[in-house]
Amino acid sequence: MKKTAVLMISEYYVPHWTGIVITFHEIAKNLIFQGYDMTVLTTKYDNKIPHKEVVDGVNIIRVPYFIRLSRTHYSIEIIFTFLKILSRFQTIVINSPNSNILFFTVIAKLFGKKVIIYHQGDLELPHQTGNQLNNRVMEIIFDVFTIPSFLLADKAVTYTRDYAVNSRVMKYSLDKFQSYIPFLKLPNAKPSQDFIRKTAHLRRYILIGLAGRFVEEKGYDVLLKAIPGIAKKIKNVRFVFAGATNMEYESFFEENHLLIKKNKDNLVFLGLLSRADLKHFYKMLDVFVISSRSDCFPTTQIEAALQGVPIVVTDIPGARMLVKTTGFGEIVEGENIKALEDGVVKIIKNKEKYNQNATHVSTFIKNNDTFKLY
Repeated sequence: MKKTAVLMISEYYVPHWTGIVITFHEIAKNLIFQGYDMTVLTTKYDNKIPHKEVVDGVNIIRVPYFIRLSRTHYSIEIIFTFLKILSRFQTIVINSPNSNILFFTVIAKLFGKKVIIYHQGDLELPHQTGNQLNNRVMEIIFDVFTIPSFLLADKAVTYTRDYAVNSRVMKYSLDKFQSYIPFLKLPNAKPSQDFIRKTAHLRRYILIGLAGRFVEEKGYDVLLKAIPGIAKKIKNVRFVFAGATNMEYESFFEENHLLIKKNKDNLVFLGLLSRADLKHFYKMLDVFVISSRSDCFPTTQIEAALQGVPIVVTDIPGARMLVKTTGFGEIVEGENIKALEDGVVKIIKNKEKYNQNATHVSTFIKNNDTFKLY
């Protein structure tokens, strides 16, 4: 029996290992497990990667990009490739945000295709850095193109209903809502020698972890301001950051250089880590912090929580739901330095209490980890 062919569209895909890509790749693997034939259409953001390849059973087609715009590599050619191959597929799954989302959705529906949009967060551009007029205009354009796409789509999917209800673009399509949260497994591999070298001296400290892109929406500046207060209450503490700091499209790391310098004795930057090293990074930690101003559902908290690390997360739609549902951590008021400080200290001083709820994490995720086409 011929397998049903599904086309997934994403502006970035493997080996661009961001949380957005990791989740979308998990969807593809989930659908392969269900018996579907999977193809991903994406941009060739790096000339060194092949035009076509197969990764974990997923057929990947990459097309050249035309121009770099803020956070994306925009492609015109992807539109023509989409038109060329559309007839081969019955269902289209679009990764959102996507610059061409309305075009893909309208054309797919005109040709009678089922359209599912997986939304990984409203476009939130900086309010402290960059051209503010341009940032607000781009957010408006995003909304104008994405809202009708959801209205036309057959399914509107994201991590949690909490986020969908509060999303600028999803709240009009809640009748089509479906949740999907990937059960993220990190490799069982030995840490690299570089990781061992960088972290050997940290074993004697209480470690508070952060991971992701150092950008404004992640709220790392709030945590930087909370470090002195935490360090006064918890001796022998260090804050360990895994991820990229200098982003091409945002100068937030540079903007906070004084805060970073002020806290340099308590801060350790490990840079980007491999998936294998990430597992060992999480296992080192006593607490994992999500200080975001906006965050749909950071995959880092899934990874950390599944490794048994309690979470401190700001009280924002979507991101708060893992802790709210499982009790494995503390939810704190956003932009509140004292609340963040208190949340971290509370967990460190009562770890056994939170560890009792660790088993609820896998149950919560498993209740949402099947991507349903029908």
